[in-house]
Amino acid sequence: WGFEVQLPKNVSCTLAGPDQSASYKGWHGAGVKRANGRAFPKSELNKRGHMMLPAGRYGPQFIVTPNFYVLKTYNESDVYALFIGHLADRYRSNKAFYGKWQPIRNLNRNNIKAMQKKLEKRNIDVGGADGLIGYKTRIAVGKWQEENNGFATCFPTAKEIKSIQ
Repeated sequence: WGFEVQLPKNVSCTLAGPDQSASYKGWHGAGVKRANGRAFPKSELNKRGHMMLPAGRYGPQFIVTPNFYVLKTYNESDVYALFIGHLADRYRSNKAFYGKWQPIRNLNRNNIKAMQKKLEKRNIDVGGADGLIGYKTRIAVGKWQEENNGFATCFPTAKEIKSIQ
């Protein structure tokens, strides 16, 4: 279903999402490494995967395969598919995620929705103003962060939600 990875700082989190896939060889060439230190399997190198960063740079980071979408046939949630894939991995190796989920505080759905509406007024695709931080919203936030702060985390802080105009 996918591989947990570590993104180097020079690889922008705005490159995440299913419409920005690349070969595993390409991801490796950009400096993306598997979190467990092992190489990507040779059988996967020419196959394509895309970055999935459910908490931006504030949590584990993944390159997912097309099999990730097989998991989503039952439930469309990325988080659901992520945890089903991880559960299967845990049966095999009993290893937790390498990356740690960092606490994300003071975010509420109404404020996120208001931020999304502000970004939509600027003709920035957030995937719909629904108050959920999906991949299009994460990419939009990351691009805003790059324009305003320099380094993108692709997940808004409460302060950034208020300051996005």
